[in-house]
Amino acid sequence: MAMKINNYAVNQAEKGSVIYELDEQINSVCIILKGRVQAVNHGSKIILGSGNFLGVSDLLYKGRYLNTYIAYDDLTFYCFPIQQKDELGEIFASNKDYKGLMVASLTRQINELDKVYGSLQLMAEQLYNFINRNYEVYLETGKRYGYPTTAIDSIVEMERYNSESIIDERKLAYYKECAKISLDVWKSFCTSGDGVTLYLVEETAGLIDQLTTECMELSTYIYDIFSLLMNNTDICLFKGFAALAISIEESGGYNNDILHIVDEIIDQINKIEKLYEEKVGRSIQVDRARMEEIYYLLLSKNSSRKEQVENNFQYTQSELQQMSEGFNDSLKQIQLYGERDDEKTEELNQLILDFINLKDKFSTDDRIRVLRRKIMQHYYELYERVFFKALNDKEVPRIIDLFLKYGFLDERLLSKEQLKELYYLEEEPSKDEGPCKVYNIKEWLINIYKGAKEPSKNEFDLDYADMLRDRRKKAEITEAQEKELLTNQKEKVTYEINNMFRYNHRVVSGQISTFVPFLWGENMFKGMKQLLVSAETVNRTINELLEIDYSVFHREVMYVNAEKGISKEYILKQVFPDIILMPTLGYNGVMWQEITGKRKSNEGRFVLPKFSDVGIKDILIKLLGRFRWELCRSIQGSAWNNIKYKSLTSEYADYIQFYKKNRDLSEEVKEKVKLQIQKGKGNYREIFVIDYEAWIKGEATGALRLNRVAREILATYCPFGKPIRDRIKGQPLFADAMERFTRNTLKKKKELELRFRALEKEGGEITEELMETFIFYRDL
Repeated sequence: MAMKINNYAVNQAEKGSVIYELDEQINSVCIILKGRVQAVNHGSKIILGSGNFLGVSDLLYKGRYLNTYIAYDDLTFYCFPIQQKDELGEIFASNKDYKGLMVASLTRQINELDKVYGSLQLMAEQLYNFINRNYEVYLETGKRYGYPTTAIDSIVEMERYNSESIIDERKLAYYKECAKISLDVWKSFCTSGDGVTLYLVEETAGLIDQLTTECMELSTYIYDIFSLLMNNTDICLFKGFAALAISIEESGGYNNDILHIVDEIIDQINKIEKLYEEKVGRSIQVDRARMEEIYYLLLSKNSSRKEQVENNFQYTQSELQQMSEGFNDSLKQIQLYGERDDEKTEELNQLILDFINLKDKFSTDDRIRVLRRKIMQHYYELYERVFFKALNDKEVPRIIDLFLKYGFLDERLLSKEQLKELYYLEEEPSKDEGPCKVYNIKEWLINIYKGAKEPSKNEFDLDYADMLRDRRKKAEITEAQEKELLTNQKEKVTYEINNMFRYNHRVVSGQISTFVPFLWGENMFKGMKQLLVSAETVNRTINELLEIDYSVFHREVMYVNAEKGISKEYILKQVFPDIILMPTLGYNGVMWQEITGKRKSNEGRFVLPKFSDVGIKDILIKLLGRFRWELCRSIQGSAWNNIKYKSLTSEYADYIQFYKKNRDLSEEVKEKVKLQIQKGKGNYREIFVIDYEAWIKGEATGALRLNRVAREILATYCPFGKPIRDRIKGQPLFADAMERFTRNTLKKKKELELRFRALEKEGGEITEELMETFIFYRDL
């Protein structure tokens, strides 16, 4: 945090004090009277001595500090309050020498930044050539001697650094020469008037901004491709050459040439670390301990070398040992943790053994169906017991965590490689950075237990309170019991496990007839990391789809604000769904609830598999289509299919119901609609989803996939984002389809303008919520 500074005064700071912080709004600049300051950002680090101004170039081009300015020694400096470049004249007026000092200071900063810039340029070029050259050697050596090598796609895709900005080299050379001019000459040159000084200040500040930006870009480029030398995955040059060297030596070959390249890679890593330490304001992350361990294996005859080569040095020997011990008798560990009785434990042990011994685990034979059904009865009861035990456990064992999050049950069901990947599967903690909150099933149930979320509806569309009310009416529980159960968090979790979790676990798997609730390797044809569906992946995909169907999560809700004189208005509110990841490998998604509870402003709930080998984007497109339909149907109520009340569902249902009589459709098109109805099994929603998929995947790219009537309905109620509309509006068919949407938008905008005027006359205030709705329609 930056220190407190006194304006128009001499300030003192101890070594290490922060004068200004990167990206803070500029409210002053200062001149160093004694000591030195380190100016550091994400791309450069330079030292500025006495007589240098801090913050001037930042002021002219960004309005925010380009660097964090840190006292390199005990420091004395004088501060001027300033927020705009027009105020520089006040500094010049206070002391005529400041003009020459300021220009001299900026030329020296250019000179120092150029040294960093040159070093980064040289390293970027050298590193690119080094990686490319040695990757070719790696592949060629393996091919020539018959040893396996690992393709590193990132190296193949790597491009030479190409700057997006062009620095004027003549100008740069000129100001570097100017940095050699004595201070007295600058003071004399700048005495004539402010115009000369301001011109030079603007010129040099612009160049400093360019150099600073370019250094940031270069340092990021080097940082990114540096990981191809050494990283914590199994795909990098260091591990590739180390594996090759060991394989050659184990076969009795001569590997000195390969060892020499390994040494060169280490030298290259050291050079980059030194460069970043001396010239760049960021550190390079490299696992030195792991490098040393691998290098030791290269030079020793350790018996574990072969196993390390087989897993591409991805795991250390201690990690492999830890994993082996952790997975030992995992089913027994999980059941012991869940404190199940001996009879149930033995029964599940036998059922899992029977499943492991099946010749065809995909069989739909009745005997196998019974086996799966019995396993499921045990599984969810076991899950519930383990979950409640883990709630009160400060340090949950890794195996228990894998069971709760991912559905792992028995090490015999997965290959050795799959076990390694799963045990060390690293996920970023869930963050609120994306539009949707994404939960694994363990996180979701914890939220229900803590009361942050209410249980979901069951498959009969009853939420927890409805279910209790229904049970009371059937005399299964008393009114007092109902009241107690309404606040019983443990019962809520049990309800969620036995309803939403149990039902959707099977549905998202996409294998209704062969589903088992745990992970097993024979149906997983990719690595765990490739199959993993993370919160980041989900939110990135949601954002991509919002660029096409930008209003999918907007809905009209009632708004009241008595304090602002608003008795009742309708505003648009963007409400993102909660997304729950089921612990299974799956191919489907479920749009479980379009809203939660009774309020239309509440979020919905989507369910996805935790692992999937199909595109998550395709799954989400279908879910958004179903969400569009169900939300409209929920809002419209009993009028959802009444054409008197125009809506997505009423117009689309009318179109499907009477397509045979529609004169806008040719006989060929009518036949296609008939086939689509059959594909959707006569369900309006599923028929619509087929058109919605074509709208998002095809029509958004300009490809014609829908008939005229369907296109107009989708264009009206599921409009594309403005960039897409602008791109395709030149096509007559799209232009015609968008006409009603355009009219409706203009009409709505006009209505809002009139309503706002009336509201202001009545003494009401146009609040932020109302203005956001107006901006939404204005910017369409």
